[in-house]
Amino acid sequence: MKKIVIINSSPRTEGNCDLLCAQFYKGASQNPDNQIVRINLKDKDFDFFREEQDKDDADLAAQELMDSNIIVLATPVYFYNMSGMMKTFIDRMTPYFSQLGGKDFYFILTAAINRSEMQQTVDSLYGFTDSVPDSNVAGIIYGSNVSRKGDILNHPAYQEVFEIASKIF
Repeated sequence: MKKIVIINSSPRTEGNCDLLCAQFYKGASQNPDNQIVRINLKDKDFDFFREEQDKDDADLAAQELMDSNIIVLATPVYFYNMSGMMKTFIDRMTPYFSQLGGKDFYFILTAAINRSEMQQTVDSLYGFTDSVPDSNVAGIIYGSNVSRKGDILNHPAYQEVFEIASKIF
């Protein structure tokens, strides 16, 4: 059994990134022993990282991440980088990053640009996982050249994300 936490940083319900998260969830659900938690950051109340701050939804999510085996970071790409919600969320993991060690990570990205132009975002996500002890990026799914809601449904990434997730046991 694996505990999988999907962090979706898309601001759009049923947008391309949201749809890929749903497909990952569906694929991982092929193993009935997997426990899957999906966190939509747009529905959470959290603020920028500060040295001292009250607990909020980011701290609750951190507990889910610490209890997981697999973490999925899903983001639309804006101006060659991850969404502001994802960056803020990652910054909020500063007090917890050493407790996230030994986990597999998957990155899901969607954008209206080409795959090669999404590399800067991947590098930024690696900036986080490289700081997490003994982390492993197990897969990257690129939903490139999709701009309108639903474009991802006809993209190879839509099937790819399902297949990758369905192999998690």
